[in-house]
Amino acid sequence: MSLSLPEELAEQIEHILAELYYETEAECILLADISGQLISTQGQMTGIDPVLIAALAAGNVAAMSELTRQIGEESHLGSFLHEGDNKGIYLFNIGGSFVLIVIFQINTLLGLVRLLGGRAAGQLHALSAQFEEHMNQPHSIPNADFGAALADELDQAFGELF
Repeated sequence: MSLSLPEELAEQIEHILAELYYETEAECILLADISGQLISTQGQMTGIDPVLIAALAAGNVAAMSELTRQIGEESHLGSFLHEGDNKGIYLFNIGGSFVLIVIFQINTLLGLVRLLGGRAAGQLHALSAQFEEHMNQPHSIPNADFGAALADELDQAFGELF
């Protein structure tokens, strides 16, 4: 996991994503928070930057959420599909907390991805309150020595410019 989460929550998320990955035979499953920060991955794809995919997917979900709001839909749940020539990508907006990203070969049964992805989205939605609670807790603040060291390094690196 890229984001530091309590161990129990991280394990529950990993279990849900691993199950989805194996049942759909997807190429890659990514989970990001709604801001696009990568939380977890299952599978791998050559030449793909999962951090970039997570950020772009979150932007897409934000845009689609606004579009659906404009037509009178207020739900923080929803899914979006793109079918390409060789691959597809299914995005699930999970309660305004998570973005579930399923990347799959185009010969994969789309109904299977939708059904199992929807089930995983429901399971993740049940964890979203726990996730939000963790994210809203104050986290440790770097100590003053770190701040001073960082300031010194920045002065050395950029001091000549000013």
